[in-house]
Amino acid sequence: MSSIFKYNDQDLGTKYIVVSKIREISKTFGELVVTFDNGDKSFISVENPEETLKDLIEAIKKI
Repeated sequence: MSSIFKYNDQDLGTKYIVVSKIREISKTFGELVVTFDNGDKSFISVENPEETLKDLIEAIKKI
């Protein structure tokens, strides 16, 4: 079963990410960029990117 990561985007509201499909995570100025297995990218725009990054890494470790 895939782990789902839930977060609140500043502009779009609640968004969900399937953790097992993440290939790469990058940090830019105030945003996180998540690259998936199929090459798609998702930009995470949150108030506290450092905290969201830590939570996302913890979700990946649980898999």
